Amino acid sequence: MVLKAWFRYRQAFQKLSSGRRFNNPFFSVRNLAFGGLSTVALGGLLYYHKRDSNIELSEDYFTKYQVTQNLRLDDEHTMLELKPLRPQSTNLWELMKSKKLWSVQIKQPEIMVVRNYTPLPLQKLEDGNFVALEEGDNAGGKFWLYLKKYKQGEVARWLSKLPEGHVIELRGPFIDFEFPHLPDHNTFQTPRESTQQSYTTVYDILACTAGTGIAPVMQLLLTAGDPRKVQLLHSCRSKSDLGPLYSFFNQLEHTGRLQFHLFESTAGRDIRQIQSEALKLIPMPSGNQRNIPARLEDKLHPSFALVCGPDPYITTVSGTKYDLSQGPVEGLLSQRGWSERNVYKLS
Repeated sequence: MVLKAWFRYRQAFQKLSSGRRFNNPFFSVRNLAFGGLSTVALGGLLYYHKRDSNIELSEDYFTKYQVTQNLRLDDEHTMLELKPLRPQSTNLWELMKSKKLWSVQIKQPEIMVVRNYTPLPLQKLEDGNFVALEEGDNAGGKFWLYLKKYKQGEVARWLSKLPEGHVIELRGPFIDFEFPHLPDHNTFQTPRESTQQSYTTVYDILACTAGTGIAPVMQLLLTAGDPRKVQLLHSCRSKSDLGPLYSFFNQLEHTGRLQFHLFESTAGRDIRQIQSEALKLIPMPSGNQRNIPARLEDKLHPSFALVCGPDPYITTVSGTKYDLSQGPVEGLLSQRGWSERNVYKLS
């Protein structure tokens, strides 16, 4: 059976080889040449389509951005403005709003590693002052980064030295944290919507940050359209570390949106050394959401705590954070009644 099948196959092949196949106009030399050119053209179109599709920022591939401003704050701190080579049509600030904290991954091509950094919705004016982007504006995809050259931060050290005009590759956005709905009956579940349109359901946030860990909280505070209030306890070497970011704290306090406490180690206010003072500032968690009139000022009643910073700082404030888990809530927050239900650690 196998030999017969092979013999029939051989005869059929010989008939094709004798030229009968080319009696069909479809197999003419001209059409074959045209088909080959069409294949090449189609391949070229697919290549350029794929190349152009990589313009929009995505988790699946790297997009090219350019360093348009490099602002050195001091020997350790830098702010970078990054601009996509082609404007972004997707407004990530509108997409994420203030419900999600997000970052981008930047590739260091020399050592082939990536690190996550938190974009800030800022723009620098001609007079040198910084302002937050207005609601609905994405500045074509431009954003700023706040960097510190940590000893083990090889990517941050590399970024801080890049000249204006240098092209880098990044991808994202990556969701670092999505804020839960306000706890109903002291558990994080979707709250019942209010039937009164004149009232809004909100909950306030306690944020404890150190170093560049302030960037995610700044992203939250600077994103337009968020009614939540934030009590911020920030630790740093000196307020000069913050550069132009510091001016926003006064503005936000003036609007009633922020309550700000600064712990400067150079001024003898290292939070690790004055824990009793810090404990007096940390409120106990508010157990329930608050339905408030939309235009009525109200005091801060944090129901959720966010801790961002280097690992030693996180351990002091809220207990050790492990690589793959949050770990138990300990430290200062535990002493004030906070627990795993209402604390998130972000390193």
